[in-house]
Amino acid sequence: MTRNRFKGLVIILDGLGDRPCPELDGNTPLEFADTPALDQLAQSNQCGLMDPLLPGLPVDTHTGVGILFGLPPGVASCLCRGPIEAAGIGLDLHVGDLLFRANLATVEKHASDFHIKDRRAGRIRENVDSLCSALEDIDVGSDILASLHPATQHRCVLRLRGSHLSAQISDTDPGGKGIDQRILMSRANNSEDEIAQRTAAAVNRFTEISHAVLSSHPVNQKRIQGNQLPANGIITRGVGAHQNFNNILAYLNLKVAVIAGESTILGLANLFSFTTTTDSDFTALPDTDLDKKLAFAKTALATHDLVYLHIKATDTTAHDRNPRAKAEVINRFDTALGEMIWGEMSSAKINLEDTILGVCADHSTDSYRGEHNGDPVPVLIHNPLGRKDRVNRFNETDCATGALGRLTAQSFLTSVLDAMGCLSNYKASEMEYYRLTH
Repeated sequence: MTRNRFKGLVIILDGLGDRPCPELDGNTPLEFADTPALDQLAQSNQCGLMDPLLPGLPVDTHTGVGILFGLPPGVASCLCRGPIEAAGIGLDLHVGDLLFRANLATVEKHASDFHIKDRRAGRIRENVDSLCSALEDIDVGSDILASLHPATQHRCVLRLRGSHLSAQISDTDPGGKGIDQRILMSRANNSEDEIAQRTAAAVNRFTEISHAVLSSHPVNQKRIQGNQLPANGIITRGVGAHQNFNNILAYLNLKVAVIAGESTILGLANLFSFTTTTDSDFTALPDTDLDKKLAFAKTALATHDLVYLHIKATDTTAHDRNPRAKAEVINRFDTALGEMIWGEMSSAKINLEDTILGVCADHSTDSYRGEHNGDPVPVLIHNPLGRKDRVNRFNETDCATGALGRLTAQSFLTSVLDAMGCLSNYKASEMEYYRLTH
């Protein structure tokens, strides 16, 4: 063990925080789950509650994870999801391309409207690449070409390529809260902006063409015959153009790796030039291979200063309003974590005497409503040379009494970096460091 510098492993359980659930006897999924490994870590380290951005403010995954990845909060809160998704799938990008986060959805056409029956097309997983390949280089007028590219499950990336495009347009995705859900018409944010009007018209044209193409696609015909929802519509949001970012981890010259199976997380990592590792067994669903993810994290620690391990299934099950499934994912994770730390037979075993371990989340997801909320998330930091508090269980209630108190995601990250030995006393000459962290 070196007393000057430790390796760091940060585990992000997406959407981990929750609220009491009637189905779980008034417990949160984390309180209901059996978590001996997390509890043992809590009993010998420091815990707390973390606000991803501001107390009471719900955030998206890309904002919460962006800050945990070292992006200043003011920049992270303005990130556009489209370019992140595009980076996550390694999409070929040209200067001036517009990127949208898109969903394959199930829709019905009524006159000039498209009514959304299922915004995720039954969480379609198979043959998404075949559906997207039917929508490559579509002429949507004004010398603009539109192409759809598969990302994770029902999620896709829409790329518009042409001259004089503008991101100052509205989404076609109405969100998930309305009763009568319809695909919206994209409009220019400024009615006098001719370039934005032209771009919005191209998006609306793509909505029409994509429905016609997908409705007759053999994949959807087969899905209908098998009593599955057809993926016959596209809804878009998060439009933006590609840009480069700096963050505190780059400033500190840390070699960073990210283990994930979700394109948003991989996209953020690619934007920051982190090493990324993924696998076909890494999914956003409860069937994701947690043991393999932890094994990959162990391998990455040998060659990197800081490793992030992201698990999406806790968030997915909450969005599906299934708190029992969320608790079961937590159970499985805890078992895999315990094996990685203390298991005699584990090939992925890590030495806690040489590693700073942080456990956190990017936001809370309410299993009752199926939506993100502004509640803080439980966190812990294991430091072999650090203090410990009197928390006995790792959950939302117990962590509120922990020594870390209530901190921001930025403070959680700097606490991990400080424990690793990466930060020095603040000096007036380090104004660049200050700028990057505020």
